[in-house]
Amino acid sequence: MGTYILRRLFLALPLLLLISVITFGFINLAPGDPVTAMMDPEEGLQADDLKHMRERLGLNRPVHVRYALWLREFVTGNFGYSYENGRPVIERIRSRVLPTLELTATALLLSTVLGIIFGVIAAVRQYGVFDYVLSTASLFGVSIPTFFFALAALYVFAAVLEILPAFGMTDETQGFSITDNLHHLILPAGVLSIDSMAVKTRYARTAMLEVLKSDYMTTARAKGLPNSLVIVRHAFRNALLPIITILTLQLPNLIGGAIIIESMFSWPGMGHLSFRAVQARDYPTLMALTMIVSSLVLLANLLADVLYAYADPRIRVTARVN
Repeated sequence: MGTYILRRLFLALPLLLLISVITFGFINLAPGDPVTAMMDPEEGLQADDLKHMRERLGLNRPVHVRYALWLREFVTGNFGYSYENGRPVIERIRSRVLPTLELTATALLLSTVLGIIFGVIAAVRQYGVFDYVLSTASLFGVSIPTFFFALAALYVFAAVLEILPAFGMTDETQGFSITDNLHHLILPAGVLSIDSMAVKTRYARTAMLEVLKSDYMTTARAKGLPNSLVIVRHAFRNALLPIITILTLQLPNLIGGAIIIESMFSWPGMGHLSFRAVQARDYPTLMALTMIVSSLVLLANLLADVLYAYADPRIRVTARVN
């Protein structure tokens, strides 16, 4: 298994390189540049001033030369300096990692636990009231965009009922407290988990239904085993494989959704930083964030394969042979 993991990690390097080439090319070939983003339209600048600023940032060089310089620094762990404020990019990202981890981890926990529970119950009680309600709710959760749920949650819980705070990670007028932090976390984490929870509910229901209709489940019931034991020990374990796939592949989606949620709720994480970097055309920050998210996607796929092996011993044997 260790050799298999190392081989997968080694094969991911060319893919990361290709992602960096495509991302760098699209970012730098898009209309506008950081100089025009920093320029005040009312004041205006002379052509010589704009030229000098582009030379100072190295934007006057060809794209392939800039990419080679960026790649040389990136492989050494130097993410460069932000065009927006001149700070090292790694420092800007470091200060945003924990808030994003808190938000995404909470949303992942909520969506996983509730999604699997709802999916299993809907499958066990197929064609019942609970099944129809959950199937309809999960369909709405998948179909409606996340920003709509965010706007609705802000209006209902923050503006009308005034029971949850709308913005920020804590109350800036008071000192930091875990209770206050969790109070601010409820709304963005709940909204972020809706889409992922709906997907997991549908897949868990489908996977459980396929297992419950199999022959060995009929045999297990014929042995006189309690229905709860049959569901937990036999059905749920064999339904884990497709659930594991959705669970791991939803990790990058949560991070992508965090860009919208953090921007709408002013949550000081990497998603909010990404939105600001796009507005400012901050190329070094955008490249660093893109590479981090791309690495997470590849690691999520690797994690899915590893969990597959632990859930199904046959896959573990195949990995050893290969």
